[in-house]
Amino acid sequence: MRVVITQLAATAHLNLVVPIGWALKAAGHDVVVAAQPDIMPAVRQTGLVGVPVGDEARYAQRLAELAPEETIYGSGYDIAEVRPEVLTYEYVRDCLAAFASPLALDVNTDESVYDGLVSYCQWWRPDLVIWDSMTFTGPVAAAACGAAHVRTTIGRDHWGRMRELFLKLRDERPDAGDEDPVRDWLSAKLAKYGCTYREDLVLGQTTIDSMPSWLRIPSEHDHLPVRYVAYNGPGTVPDWLLEPVPERPRVCMTLGNSFHEVWGDRAEIGFADLFQAAAGLDIELILLVDPSVIAEGIEVPDNVRIPGFVPLDHLLKSCSAIIHHGGTGTTATALLNGVPQLIVPHALHDERLVADVIQQNGLGVHLPPERLSVESLRDELQRVLTDPGFTWRADEARKGIESTPTPHDLVKNLEELVYRHRGAAAPVPTA
Repeated sequence: MRVVITQLAATAHLNLVVPIGWALKAAGHDVVVAAQPDIMPAVRQTGLVGVPVGDEARYAQRLAELAPEETIYGSGYDIAEVRPEVLTYEYVRDCLAAFASPLALDVNTDESVYDGLVSYCQWWRPDLVIWDSMTFTGPVAAAACGAAHVRTTIGRDHWGRMRELFLKLRDERPDAGDEDPVRDWLSAKLAKYGCTYREDLVLGQTTIDSMPSWLRIPSEHDHLPVRYVAYNGPGTVPDWLLEPVPERPRVCMTLGNSFHEVWGDRAEIGFADLFQAAAGLDIELILLVDPSVIAEGIEVPDNVRIPGFVPLDHLLKSCSAIIHHGGTGTTATALLNGVPQLIVPHALHDERLVADVIQQNGLGVHLPPERLSVESLRDELQRVLTDPGFTWRADEARKGIESTPTPHDLVKNLEELVYRHRGAAAPVPTA
């Protein structure tokens, strides 16, 4: 079968779907990754075929140019909001409306991307479209070409949670009628290509979710659980990583791909504070950032190494702990390697909630940015390194992940979905 994978033009999003693309290719299927041109260099490095569609995304530049009130981050609405007293019908409705607007989803992919992907899919005629939950170009293109379609999450599925909650609250409100900002927004996208709205276009015919079951948000929507497989991009293992692991603990710190691509090298943890905290500890700290982002005048301690890019999955096999921002790929890679975590969450999606769950399960520590200092960073890192309970529970979490179906197992589910879709879409025979 022919498969189009489409996602937000961000490396963190691409990396999550690459193992699925590999599994489909290994099973003999034709796979292309169709997304904005600025992600194509990263696509080429995956070994999959890339198809550029639409104009460049330029996320970091565009976010820097916009006032806070022109983005979802300044709207007053949070898709990851979980406080019951806040989640009124009006809040949930307006939160979905804010995301389905130029504040969020229309920033992610503009009309040029819809036009480009629809045009390509109508020409290539894929059997299946796999799409990123943060952009709706995929379901629109699937509707326009008649393909089956599957959504992939980029973390915990708050969009799905909010959608289900909205429909439930609306049913309980007789005065709400049939109002639905998501339906109205998506209907306008579909109408441009002669298509009509269907509810499955909001959450997919099913959703691929690579989060461990205990980290996943419960949902009535159909999900296909799949084991997270770490893909960090191409890289070469440096010589120092082939040497025996030093007797003192090795600690990794990473801010993820979004640190540069989305946030323009802005972080919650200041490097000067990090170095001051590390200087007082008997550790080897590996800081995975481009050395050029370290400002002149900041002194790097002798126990800190800044090697630039190193494949995270490979590095973590030698680490006793990781400090990071709470991103999906980093969190999952740490879990996959059984490494205790110290999370100073960034405010991009639901990093704070992820950090809470990691802490509640005894897999690490959540250090909120408002409590961050040289002393708190040093103290919490020491706690993660010296309490053997963190290491034991992290190893148990790793074993749990290894029992989850692999992308290889997922291929059969996707093939069956396409088969069912073809049957549903087939014309009824006439007498």
